[in-house]
Amino acid sequence: MMKKLFLIGVAVMSAAAGYAQKYDGIKAALLTNNLAEAHKAYDKESTNEKFFSKPEGYIIKTYLFAADALDSSKAADAEKNREEAFAAFSKYREMDPSMKDLDTYKNAPYQLYAAYFNSGVADINAKNYEAAYNKFKNVVDLSDVLIAKKINLPGPIDTNANYYAGILAETVKKTDEAAKYNTRLADLKVHEPKDSTIYQSLVRYYAAKNDDANFEKYKALGKELYPQSPFFSYNKLDFAIGGSSSFEEKVANLEKIVASTPDDYNANLALGEAIFEKLDRSKEGEAKPANYDELEGKMITALKKASSIKSSEIQPILLMGDHYMSKASSLEDAMRAAEKELDGKGAKATAADKQKYADAKKAYVDEYALAAENFEKAADMLSKVNPLDNVQKRQYYIIAGNLAQYYFFIGQDAKGADKAKYNALEKKYDSLYKSLK
Repeated sequence: MMKKLFLIGVAVMSAAAGYAQKYDGIKAALLTNNLAEAHKAYDKESTNEKFFSKPEGYIIKTYLFAADALDSSKAADAEKNREEAFAAFSKYREMDPSMKDLDTYKNAPYQLYAAYFNSGVADINAKNYEAAYNKFKNVVDLSDVLIAKKINLPGPIDTNANYYAGILAETVKKTDEAAKYNTRLADLKVHEPKDSTIYQSLVRYYAAKNDDANFEKYKALGKELYPQSPFFSYNKLDFAIGGSSSFEEKVANLEKIVASTPDDYNANLALGEAIFEKLDRSKEGEAKPANYDELEGKMITALKKASSIKSSEIQPILLMGDHYMSKASSLEDAMRAAEKELDGKGAKATAADKQKYADAKKAYVDEYALAAENFEKAADMLSKVNPLDNVQKRQYYIIAGNLAQYYFFIGQDAKGADKAKYNALEKKYDSLYKSLK
């Protein structure tokens, strides 16, 4: 039995060796550029599965189908032929990683490269960017093979192919892949005098990733190659604010910076300001965010942190004062409505009516008290500034008016020493208010 198995093995090997000779006719036709004859022989021989028992069968298929993909008379089947050729080439590389047959069939990958490149450019012109990107991924892959094998392309990389792939990847929102191609170019300092797109993309990418080392690396490289561009002078905070396409993205980007550098005054302030704009300066008719309470908590935390980092800065305190004042103003309307309703019922007012007004009043006073707490801190800081500029004077004027009104309101219900205290504070801030007009 072992002898029979051995003899069968010899027979199979002899058949495969004999079948390999069938490649020679196709090879000869290709070497003389007789594609018609090569196709004829291929169509005949490739019906036998043994044709693809060796890598050479797949590189021959690559050669022929890539040539067909470039043939304008076969344009209707160009896409099918490209895909067939690429699949065959992938199988060839898998079977023979050394790709030794490329010494003979070097036109195979080059024609396939050209077919994908030309079609990719046509897709760009037609604004079919997703399709174009998928083709240029293959163009880059093929160009690396051509360069490694020293076939028709100079090295170290195909700059055009990588440039297109990077731009297209970013266009279709595949930023991680765009960074891969752009990094290859940037690390070689490839650049066009008037186009810093590659480096701008990498700076934005690493700013969003909160990767300080690479952010600074490519920002410095961009500044070196494009010294006149202001883009490479921006800091990470600038990109978090200006490079965000939505409020949610801006907050997420700023939170990343705050998380990595918690003692960064500007980052904390920027986060607080971004949320303040959303909560307190929304467009007329714009609905309150569903996560208002969550956002408010983030804002106050950021502003308090900023104030603790730079206690001499007034902006965080002013923003907190304005925020609570805005909330108090909206609650005042509810309080006045409950008061009017209570007065209208007179002796018929129920305990529930009185409680409704008391609750509305307490909610108003509680928010106003928080505003007053911050306004008093701001007023104390402004009292030490001499001279005040026009902006500071206007701020001081508004703060004094709000404080005078606050102490007048709570003083109405106060008794004894508290009433005297609140009356004195009301007069103090009212006098200041009038002096600043």
